[in-house]
Amino acid sequence: MWLALLIACQTDDAPVVSGVPGGRSPTTPEAVAEERKVKETRASPRNLEVNYEKPKGVYIDVHFLGGRTVDNVAHVIVDQLGTLQEDRDRLEGKHELVYERGTLTTVDNAIVVIDVPLPEPLRRAEALAATGFNPLVDKYLSFSGEFRVTQFMDFRRIVLKRAEPNGELVNRVVGYKRQLGAAGRALED
Repeated sequence: MWLALLIACQTDDAPVVSGVPGGRSPTTPEAVAEERKVKETRASPRNLEVNYEKPKGVYIDVHFLGGRTVDNVAHVIVDQLGTLQEDRDRLEGKHELVYERGTLTTVDNAIVVIDVPLPEPLRRAEALAATGFNPLVDKYLSFSGEFRVTQFMDFRRIVLKRAEPNGELVNRVVGYKRQLGAAGRALED
């Protein structure tokens, strides 16, 4: 019993339970507000766009670019897709930007479709990883000219174009990002 009392009354900053950090939490409302502001700033979408670093092994980060505005990620687009080759308007307010290594389709300056030809044919999981997606997909829809993944990582559809009809290798990835309307509901194209 004395041993339990002695352990409970320790005054050092060592954690009482292993695996739980022993750091002190803020005690004043101002300190709590400051800590919250630092966390929100660090995780804000704009901060992620400004301080973006392409993950190792990713050819073009389709997952990162999808849904972002062209103006906010212009430096990332030029770095990954190269220089702008062609700029054309399409129907229904869509705008197509053709770059050296891929094509972006935008609606109200937000990237909604990213079409990336791969430098070489890859297996499905490798192609997803090369475009910034998690390669662990549980279900593919298989067609003669493509594989499809639906409702995956905030994308409505990811199309992996086959290099050969009914082949296993893919040579192009097209990501269709969900579009949200004013009411917050997904829009369809």
